Amino acid sequence: MILIRRFPISVWAFAITLAAVTSLPYLLGALNAPDGFRYSGAPALPAGLQWDFNSHMAKMWQGERGHWDYHLLFTHEAHPGLPLIQGFYVALGMLTRVIPLSLPLLFHLARLVLTLIMVLALWSWAAYFFQTRLECWICLLSATIVSGWSWLLLLLAPGMTAQVSPIEFWLTDAFNLMGALFVPHFAAAIILQIVIVLAFAQWIQQAGTGRLIILTLTLTGEAIIQPYSVLLLGSLLLLLSLYHIRLTRKLSWKRALQLVPPLGLYGVVVLYQYLAMQADPVWSNFVEQNQTRSPAVVYYLLGYLPLLLPFVFALAQRKLEKSLLIPLCWIIVVALLVYAPFPTQRRYLLGVQTPLAVLATWGWSRAILPRFSRQRYPLLFIVYFAFASIASVLMLLANTTSLARADHLKVLYYSSDEIQGYDWLMTHTDIDDLVFAASKAGEFGSGGKVVAVTGRRVFTGHWIETAHFKDKVLQIEQFYDPETTDAWRQNFLEEINASYVWYDEHDQSIGCWNPSTAAYLEAAFVSKTVIIYRVQ
Repeated sequence: MILIRRFPISVWAFAITLAAVTSLPYLLGALNAPDGFRYSGAPALPAGLQWDFNSHMAKMWQGERGHWDYHLLFTHEAHPGLPLIQGFYVALGMLTRVIPLSLPLLFHLARLVLTLIMVLALWSWAAYFFQTRLECWICLLSATIVSGWSWLLLLLAPGMTAQVSPIEFWLTDAFNLMGALFVPHFAAAIILQIVIVLAFAQWIQQAGTGRLIILTLTLTGEAIIQPYSVLLLGSLLLLLSLYHIRLTRKLSWKRALQLVPPLGLYGVVVLYQYLAMQADPVWSNFVEQNQTRSPAVVYYLLGYLPLLLPFVFALAQRKLEKSLLIPLCWIIVVALLVYAPFPTQRRYLLGVQTPLAVLATWGWSRAILPRFSRQRYPLLFIVYFAFASIASVLMLLANTTSLARADHLKVLYYSSDEIQGYDWLMTHTDIDDLVFAASKAGEFGSGGKVVAVTGRRVFTGHWIETAHFKDKVLQIEQFYDPETTDAWRQNFLEEINASYVWYDEHDQSIGCWNPSTAAYLEAAFVSKTVIIYRVQ
């Protein structure tokens, strides 16, 4: 009852509504599955998230089996399993051992619950900075339904968008609600960010071991869920600590030493993950292929323009207030990191809408609202937030409507033949058996789906988690090339230690060679469109 009393009923209603609305596309996807087909659970758009959905299922499969040490199921090379790596989804998969739900259903249930909690956390964040209910609501709306205006580039600079589309339509790290629409760990990471920053701010005001314990636990959780954030949160907390040591004198050097355990443990957990990956060639290749570079700065400026405009308008008329220290420092650190010489630049955007919402609300409260009578507020908010949320609404509608389109069936739905093939693999193969299943750049193929549904290892299936992905795409093409000798194919299958070959319509499109002609392959499962060969 304490939790319920803390948040207004209207906030609970808003949180429940957003959680439900962001779940609607997936519910419709399941309900609209054609006869003989089964919905995968993946989103329709952006297309790249279908790769990631398969990856999340792979992590959950290992948790479902009780394995805490995560292995890459999308590559054939032997490599050590690493505890804590991808620990969020491994732990989520563990829940199926006590909750009898399918992995996709549990995935979306977690996403729904964490979206609801994220909205409540964002209200708490707003209430820390603002006193009035109106300001808190402006902040909450700015941190959730507002997205960007880089889609204006489609009109202003269409040539630019031919290479990189507007970030509202693909860069899910950039916006809180868009991230929560697609994956639960984004919502979880944003929740922890808020708890971390608020616990730190409250500890500065009033020392106490309770807040330090909360800080330690949440930083450790953040290190597991979103290890990239160490440069962001570590820098932010150190910067704020120095500010309070040197300027406000609220923090002494002696008391600052109490931050060593939480920050130290945070750093150790992240450093362990980095060193463990670098120590193995397969894992280090995973790190090398995990490239998430930032687009041109104009995408970010337009992408966050709805949140920046109110702040800039107010800044031109009045001085900054000390209450804006935390959000300003947060945004400055992010601005430096997204173009720092790291391959994971875009990762640091996650949660940046949270401090931007505070700046936007400050601009509304100090400079915009005083210019209007209260009677005009409703119209003002309706016009502004309607225009500011266009991209969010479009992405939600696009996912909802796309799931009913036939041209998405092969990507989002499993056919009856595929389902029978997956069932056969689950029944007749060992979890360590390698299935030669193909996936190519720009084509999802069969590899990722085999992993997502069965948890079996495949030769290729994910452009990051398949070691030496580009080289393997060439090997796949050579395998199905009719000019390739059977001696090469047989030796190749032996080298990668493949136990089975998955052959479907996608594989047929790669090359004209048909595995049925190979004496070293035995048809173990046969349906109209799928054949599974056992390697002799």
